[in-house]
Amino acid sequence: MTEAVNSAVGRRLRNIREMLEVKVMDMADSLEISVGYYRKLERGDHAIRLPLLILLHEIYGIDLNYLITGRAREEDIARDLVCGNPEEMFYLLHRLLNSCEKTYMAHIQEGREHGDKEYC
Repeated sequence: MTEAVNSAVGRRLRNIREMLEVKVMDMADSLEISVGYYRKLERGDHAIRLPLLILLHEIYGIDLNYLITGRAREEDIARDLVCGNPEEMFYLLHRLLNSCEKTYMAHIQEGREHGDKEYC
């Protein structure tokens, strides 16, 4: 099973890299690994280590949930909201609203720092 998972993750990694229009050499350089090792990751010959996953997310904004599972976070959240019990739905909605509030407050603060009354 591990080989199948590595292969699927490698395929998604290659597809994402191609969508981002990043060359193999540039991707390997940014991750500070050899081109050969990077190619092995895309082929699924090796599992991607956690430090590389973190770099992929930090440098390229790659959705790690999608890279690993093939599902976007939004799909998981929607499934949990629709299929979950009322307590789970309440918990997810509560987290979502808290996240919105934090994002909104950070946005307002950023606008104040720029001297804009309505920063958007």
